[in-house]
Amino acid sequence: MSVVVVAILYLLFANAVVAFGVALFWQAKVIFSLFSVSDWDGAPSPSKDLANAHGVNNTFGRFIAGEIFPELRRKWAKAIGYVAVSVLMLFCVFGFLQIAAPEYLP
Repeated sequence: MSVVVVAILYLLFANAVVAFGVALFWQAKVIFSLFSVSDWDGAPSPSKDLANAHGVNNTFGRFIAGEIFPELRRKWAKAIGYVAVSVLMLFCVFGFLQIAAPEYLP
């Protein structure tokens, strides 16, 4: 029984690591996509950049709202959700096993 419990924990941990890698990939893709469409005029000056709808500071807000790259936003949101569910499942299962069956944990 102990081998099965440890195997399940290792699988959940591997799943969380894979989820983090997938989310990191999509986050990098979002960052590079947003940098490519941003207007860099006045970027060092936040007061000028905030007034520009295509400025660096406003591009992410437009991305979250779905105005630009809606298909990329869906994939990015799914990757973030995958990380949240994977880590939550890992901590819930491990916490439950610590309470219910601590003798099976290493």
